[in-house]
Amino acid sequence: METEEKGVILQRFAANCRKLQIDSDIWENATTMFHKLNADGALSSDADDWLCCAVYSELQQAKMKDMRQEQDSKDNDVESHAEAEAEKAPRSQSWNMSLTKVLSCFGMNIGKFFKRMEHWNCMAKNSSVFQQEIIELNRRLGITLLLLQHYKRIFRQLYVQPEGPESRAHYQMIYEFGWLLFLVVRNELPPFATSNLIHGCQVLICALELVYVNALEVRNSDIINSDFRGLPAKWRNSYFDNDMLNKFSAIDAICQLLPELPQKGARIMKNAFFHKAMMSLFMDQRLLGNDRYMRELIKDGLLEINLCSLNRSYEQHVNDISEMDERVLLKHKETTKLNNGEDGGNDISNLSQLLSLELPKALPSCVSNFLKQDEIKLLHKTLRDMCHKLERAAQLTKQKAECRFQLASGLYYMLLEQIAEAELRRNPTFQIVTMLITARSCFNASLIACCLQLVLHLFDDGDDTALQFPWLLDGFAIDAFDFQKIIELVVRHASDLLPRDLIKHLREVEDECLSSLIWQKKSPLWRLKGELPSYRSVQMSASNGQENAAIAPSAVVICLRKFYMLAQQRLNYLCKGLSLLGSYSTIWHLVEHSIVAHGVVLLQERHLDHLLICAIYLCKRQSQQPISFSTILQQYRRQPHARSVFYRSVHLGDGDDPIDIIGFYNRVYVGLMAEYARKLHCEQPLEERALQSLSNNTVLRLRSNGNNTNVYVSREALPRICMSEDCGANNENEKNLHINVNLNLKRASSNQDLNTSKPFPPSRKRPNILRRLPRSSASSGNRTDTESEGEC
Repeated sequence: METEEKGVILQRFAANCRKLQIDSDIWENATTMFHKLNADGALSSDADDWLCCAVYSELQQAKMKDMRQEQDSKDNDVESHAEAEAEKAPRSQSWNMSLTKVLSCFGMNIGKFFKRMEHWNCMAKNSSVFQQEIIELNRRLGITLLLLQHYKRIFRQLYVQPEGPESRAHYQMIYEFGWLLFLVVRNELPPFATSNLIHGCQVLICALELVYVNALEVRNSDIINSDFRGLPAKWRNSYFDNDMLNKFSAIDAICQLLPELPQKGARIMKNAFFHKAMMSLFMDQRLLGNDRYMRELIKDGLLEINLCSLNRSYEQHVNDISEMDERVLLKHKETTKLNNGEDGGNDISNLSQLLSLELPKALPSCVSNFLKQDEIKLLHKTLRDMCHKLERAAQLTKQKAECRFQLASGLYYMLLEQIAEAELRRNPTFQIVTMLITARSCFNASLIACCLQLVLHLFDDGDDTALQFPWLLDGFAIDAFDFQKIIELVVRHASDLLPRDLIKHLREVEDECLSSLIWQKKSPLWRLKGELPSYRSVQMSASNGQENAAIAPSAVVICLRKFYMLAQQRLNYLCKGLSLLGSYSTIWHLVEHSIVAHGVVLLQERHLDHLLICAIYLCKRQSQQPISFSTILQQYRRQPHARSVFYRSVHLGDGDDPIDIIGFYNRVYVGLMAEYARKLHCEQPLEERALQSLSNNTVLRLRSNGNNTNVYVSREALPRICMSEDCGANNENEKNLHINVNLNLKRASSNQDLNTSKPFPPSRKRPNILRRLPRSSASSGNRTDTESEGEC
């Protein structure tokens, strides 16, 4: 390599390693090994490829070293273990990523990687165990590619491509769910059950059959192929009873689509192994549905939840063993084939829909007519500067950068036109210059950031986590409170123009802002005088249609109204799943009091979910019907937005290390809320609460009414919030009749709740890359509040 070229290559290599968040000592060791083996310059022509092999090799060696250290520490006694922990250097976590992510970052083909890796192992004289693992990885990938061909062919005979956009989206989700279920179940099975192509085909048939029968539960589904001989008789009839599907099996009919595979072997695989693997998924709550018959995985909106849950489970498994993410095989060059030339994935469909709108290429006249020439230039400069900053952060090529700039600009002009026209219709004297140009106004930057967030979402491949929201807020110094106001305007005025997936993404971003980001220390909400307004105050201000200067400006009222609505929805979900709707009003009073009376202490730099979880635990603790944190977190993790970091790393204070949710409850929450919880007595009539609990916990089985009458079902109403201001004001003597005021409300000793409450328990199958190493212990959850273990 020439000196200049060598510098460029090493800079690119270092940038890729930083993008992957690889520890500096690992990629420095990889660079040293590369220079050692390239002493004669033989590797210079393909330096990028060899550096990729070098860093992957170093990652695996670091991983095996850490795993051995963990096992050695377990073999010591308690005293020596404590000393070793004190002296041991912090273990590296940068190896916790899939091989697919590494190859994607380095732009290397998987086939070329295996060829290069074979030579690299020989040159670097890596251990025979590691070399054999690379060979096995290559062999398993070859088997998976053959299974994928069978999956595609059989899938097209079970289902048909519909015409409507919603049906196409459902079809695509079924397609992804079937393949993902196969991958997850295969990882649950013992190695001998999936070690060859025959066994792999049997597992694939079982997964296809299970998804197919569950898809039949969706009435009048237009994706089911009526010509398939395994379709139940009279399934198309309106009086077909879905309960008949509980014991229905289509495995023989699906096996006939693969004549080379004996039907008996598939049935044995289903009964002996597949069924047990599925039960473990239900027990670990990685799948939701009817675990008795393995049904109801798809209908009633559970498909999206189960797909999200399995994606997280599989991603965790792949990162743990640093192997290929075989989900990408499904998407690679498959969209056009699968959908017969039509748009397949959501991102491609969304992009096509946006381009079909013929996005404007200049400022709309309703805006430019009110601005001076220098003001227009200022808007263009701000737009280009923000786009260029994003391009540099994403390390885009010139062609990709220009494409994204054109799309972001078009979105900006379109959304600006929609918002400006709506404001002018509402108020003809509206000053556009004030909105866009005023120094104190952050409207323009926030709108551009919103457009850039949509562009990032459209082109998101899931690999570059560094650019995921809220990177934009930090990168452009935009406050989350201002950003959520822009989202409200965009959704209100452009919901008919933007694809549904983009609107959904904006809603998710808005929820993230409301639940945590607006409560950061620098938020303008903390500049309000006095306490935060209560739910009742916000609702009364909204219903009166006027601002209450003592509470907050209208923008704050709107924000807090949405915040309280989000809190209601999430609390309702948790209470319903925990069968606590009868205590909903009491728990809500605890949540509201923690926000209004102690918001600065409890909510600042924290998450709404922290207060919800702690309120549920405190309510049941003081009622002497305690529920464990483990049970609450089990239900909490079922929500799509839930992340383990939310309850494993809770802000304690400036300069203090984060603690888990149990430590936060014991050290901060209960000290502020215990007295209020003891005195709390909800004024909502008990009869009304009982009726509310009964109505919300009743499950109705809907059947055909025998006629062709359209039945419209409205969205389930949230439990009614008690608006009384007297709750908690009862005198102490009366309250003593119901509770013991000396009851200790701190958490009982149990340090296992978080340790056993990971998002998804570790797979029973030993990670392939470490199969010959002893299994490591489960993560301890990084508990810092050790004193809580002895409290009672």
